[in-house]
Amino acid sequence: MTTRRPLDPPAFTSVLQVYASRAEVSRLSTGSHRLDQLIGGIESTRFYLFYSGDGEKTSDRLVYRLMVETVKSGGDVVYMLCGNYRRDRTSLDSELLLDLIEESGLEPEDALSHIHIIGVFSEAQLMNAPSLVEQVMNNNDVGLLAVQQISKLFYSESAIGFEDRTEFTGVISRLKELCSVHEAALAASCMAKKRRSLHPEPMGGSYLRPLVNVMVYLREINGEEVSAQLIKHFEKRRTGKRVSLGGKEDDVLGRITKDSMRGRLQDQMRHLRSGYRDALKDNTMQTAFDDVWGDWNNEQGAMIYAQVVSALDLLNLTGVLANRREIEKLRGRLEALEKRDED
Repeated sequence: MTTRRPLDPPAFTSVLQVYASRAEVSRLSTGSHRLDQLIGGIESTRFYLFYSGDGEKTSDRLVYRLMVETVKSGGDVVYMLCGNYRRDRTSLDSELLLDLIEESGLEPEDALSHIHIIGVFSEAQLMNAPSLVEQVMNNNDVGLLAVQQISKLFYSESAIGFEDRTEFTGVISRLKELCSVHEAALAASCMAKKRRSLHPEPMGGSYLRPLVNVMVYLREINGEEVSAQLIKHFEKRRTGKRVSLGGKEDDVLGRITKDSMRGRLQDQMRHLRSGYRDALKDNTMQTAFDDVWGDWNNEQGAMIYAQVVSALDLLNLTGVLANRREIEKLRGRLEALEKRDED
């Protein structure tokens, strides 16, 4: 008589399981509610390409805002500038970056210390860039790799063309791989090709498209509004939205709204760190606060999606859970010691 082996667990994942796991993924906000709705926020390990017409700086501005949002959420940024100023006038807009930092309520000196700048001014330097990015990522908690004008050195009108264009694909693949390993997002800007079409291709599109997870074309409509067209997405259909740059606050590109849960949470966290923590007289209490701060920072996604009105209640709940976790660890260690003594 033979006994039947128990059935192995199914080797597939149901759609509901995938949907539930996708809902729990932590996302970085672009600061624009409408743009977040369009692309689903910025996820780690994904490659986001934002491109705009010649002479428009919309895509660059958005990348800057993502840099500030990343620092505001507690992560570091690797910022890579591609282009030669003398040939194509590509440069870091330090004034805009500082304005965005001040608008976000961050201390400029502290915020800038979390942004690591890599200048890439030739094709050969771009090919060496992944090794520099890897060094920074190995030594810092990087949440975003931001690349300004990712294709300009190889595809702009002023590009010299010393290197084979297939080398460009290898560089981008390596950068994407590093972001996957370190669980960081890759967000890049570039210019659109000069073609008379409603939705032109990005510069270097035939090389970039297979590697990009999300591709968005940004077109300025007037001084305050931008048309954001979703060209490619790994789980959304092609569509578009208008995003206001100077209208109502919840439509302003790159800001966190005052009424959003993420904004309220981060405001409360910032006030508690600058006021409450420093007022604690016991050094061990300050250390305990720093530990709870780390849990708050890691669990912002869960707190944002919870149906609780008070941001402070959510912070308190997360701190209680963190304390409970430590209590359970200590209880386990105590039980192990007692059992060892009995033996």
